[in-house]
Amino acid sequence: MNKKDFVEEFAKRTDAPTKVAAQRSVEAFIDIIVGTVATGQEVRIGRLGVFEQVYRQGRVARNPNNGEKVNVPGRWVFNFRPAKEAKDAVNK
Repeated sequence: MNKKDFVEEFAKRTDAPTKVAAQRSVEAFIDIIVGTVATGQEVRIGRLGVFEQVYRQGRVARNPNNGEKVNVPGRWVFNFRPAKEAKDAVNK
């Protein structure tokens, strides 16, 4: 499902007056999550999971083209941990 499909399904399930209104709601939802996580806070949504910022340690990797070792610096990444209910729904 892509974003367009998601907006259409969201509009149907919420009785949004227009697809534009549904699109705005979805955009606001995404903006709130991304903005909050970008400030270092986590977003917990029951039945779905936790959106968070996690530090990924630096490491030594190998360039596949020439086999040369390359240092990959540490960095912050956006992470999602699914809730038990979401995991169970996928695994049934």
